[in-house]
Amino acid sequence: MTNTSLNSQVLYRIGVVSKLSSVPVPTLRVWQTRYNAFSPTTTQGHHRLYNEEDLQKATLLKSLTGQGHGISLIAGLPTAQLKQLLKTGTGTASSPDQPPALANGAWVVIGASLASRLQSETFSSARLGQALHIQQVWPELSEASGAQLDQAPDVLMVSVNGLNDSTADQILALSQQLAARQTVVLYSFGQLNAIARLGRASFLVHREPLNDLALNTIIQSARPPLYAPSWVIESLATPIPSRQFSDAVLQRVANIPSQVMCECPRHVAELIGQLAQFEDYSRDCLNESPKDAELHRQLNTMAASARALFEKALHMVATHEGISLAESA
Repeated sequence: MTNTSLNSQVLYRIGVVSKLSSVPVPTLRVWQTRYNAFSPTTTQGHHRLYNEEDLQKATLLKSLTGQGHGISLIAGLPTAQLKQLLKTGTGTASSPDQPPALANGAWVVIGASLASRLQSETFSSARLGQALHIQQVWPELSEASGAQLDQAPDVLMVSVNGLNDSTADQILALSQQLAARQTVVLYSFGQLNAIARLGRASFLVHREPLNDLALNTIIQSARPPLYAPSWVIESLATPIPSRQFSDAVLQRVANIPSQVMCECPRHVAELIGQLAQFEDYSRDCLNESPKDAELHRQLNTMAASARALFEKALHMVATHEGISLAESA
């Protein structure tokens, strides 16, 4: 590409494309090198530069892979065909290994003007035709008090003119009441204390007015949690045995002289001790919101699962090496 043509269009580095499309940089590199999804230009300093079409294609691929389409099947398609596929949901086979669509999730919106804007054709067009799945709309915050929904929303989005301590209390209560996985608050005027309280609760808080690009970026950052593989879901539902070995037993195994055997007993004992410590830490970690509590519950369960698995490994190693795991040994 000539310097003249380079100067005639807007070009982006990969980090900017990643930020605007919400696609991680490593993923963009894989899509380019393995699947030839993009054809960036290269500067004399060996920096890859992406154009507007590349940015648009990255955003489309992000949405389509979120819907279950295999990247290997769609990476080579032109942008126009990707738009049509996103609009109709047909035209390309899906990969069975891809997770179900979680790009939008279910949204609850507080604020009549905000809801109208999100559902408008103009804003949908700015989002490449991908409309939000709005589960419920309440024109005012007070109208949602005491409400119950059949399904907990992935995102609660609240628009208020003034944000003070009283309003923050209402938003915090509503988020907990609905068990929203993420809460976004847009305000026109706000008190610092109220803004800080919502921030400590892990809410996304932004001041209006916002243009469509900024609002769309916020929506992308508020997307639902990532898909959990089946083995994670199964592990969360499976009872986990309590600890088999005390700290004293693990320390004794770790201190066995390495001259007479390999280092595996020591390494496995140390891993069990570290996992047990993190298991306790994640159970007792500070939870300031329902989302925090759910995260730490999953971390605690995964740490306990890993600890139980390595305890089985220690049994195998101890049997092989003739090491006693009894408390009084």
